[in-house]
Amino acid sequence: MKSCEFGQDPARRIALFGGTFNPIHRGHLQAAVDVLAQFRLDLIYFIPSAVPPHKSRGQLAAAQERLEMVALALAGHAQLMACDVEIQRQGPSYSIDTVRRFKQTADPDCRLYFMIGLDAFMEIHTWRAFDLLFAETAFIVMSRPGSGQWSRQMRRQVALYVQEHISSEYRLDAEEKALAHPSLRKVHLTSVTPVDAASSHIRDLIRQGRSIVPWVAPAVADYIAQRGLYQ
Repeated sequence: MKSCEFGQDPARRIALFGGTFNPIHRGHLQAAVDVLAQFRLDLIYFIPSAVPPHKSRGQLAAAQERLEMVALALAGHAQLMACDVEIQRQGPSYSIDTVRRFKQTADPDCRLYFMIGLDAFMEIHTWRAFDLLFAETAFIVMSRPGSGQWSRQMRRQVALYVQEHISSEYRLDAEEKALAHPSLRKVHLTSVTPVDAASSHIRDLIRQGRSIVPWVAPAVADYIAQRGLYQ
């Protein structure tokens, strides 16, 4: 596949969706489709990390293989695009570098979002330059895959976490669907359709010689089989 033309497009509402995608599965796709509709986005970039700094490298497929699986899974989705920006960059994949790389070339009027799952968001204080991210991009924090919905208790827990680790000036809005700040970007708390899929479970099924077709696109299943991945 050709290199991603990162930021070189006229889209005005864009989300960056990073992760290992090891492998990409139907839960990733469903979350993206939900967010695309809810936020009326023009485009979502799926950005596989080259060297994820917070994950064990055990059973981690090569970066290029994970990128190719993402491209296969997104075939036919015009508003979902695989992007190799982190793979092209040397060293660990830090989100702050990716966001700034995008903003260097994006249209000044572009509205940028950073998509992230709830569990990952609740560890964001361990990320490199995490505090700077909130000045650069709004966040879309997605509900846990198993439930699909936010409870009021969880919204309050996220609010307390953000106030403690990011800024005490963040406040939940009246509907408790977003955290707003006087000068930093919003943190949106959005529900996505629950899909019982996890990359770790899919890798376990492969080791057991069982079918993974219910959880990944057929083209991705074929690619994994042809390459002998995760065995």
